[in-house]
Amino acid sequence: MFFGGVAVYGVRKFFDKAVGLVIDQAGITDNTNAASAGRIEWADITHMELEQVMSTKFLLLYTHQPDKYLNRATGLKRKLLQGNLNMYGTPLVITSNTLACNFETLEALLQEKLRQQQQIQPHAQPNWHATHP
Repeated sequence: MFFGGVAVYGVRKFFDKAVGLVIDQAGITDNTNAASAGRIEWADITHMELEQVMSTKFLLLYTHQPDKYLNRATGLKRKLLQGNLNMYGTPLVITSNTLACNFETLEALLQEKLRQQQQIQPHAQPNWHATHP
């Protein structure tokens, strides 16, 4: 049942021409996958980690407020976000599969934007982690 729902989402997303990811001064709007959290504010992100499972790369966005993002979601999306939190320690995951861009470029851009934001808000400490497969 779960994989059927994810497969249906994947087919829908394949034909969807809507923007999958928006990056601006206030944060990130993530629509890259079935468990996307939507709007993520820079101020909520404490650090990022690069993760890879088989050929799929994704960014884990860690937050000091995971419940804020869980509470906005309902139904299957909430279960997927909770699964991300249980597995990775964060509900916020950006996948590379549905984006028409170079993942390394995206990773560098998000890293730079987070650093810029953390310079604006000095109480937040920049902390970029990359895990190696």
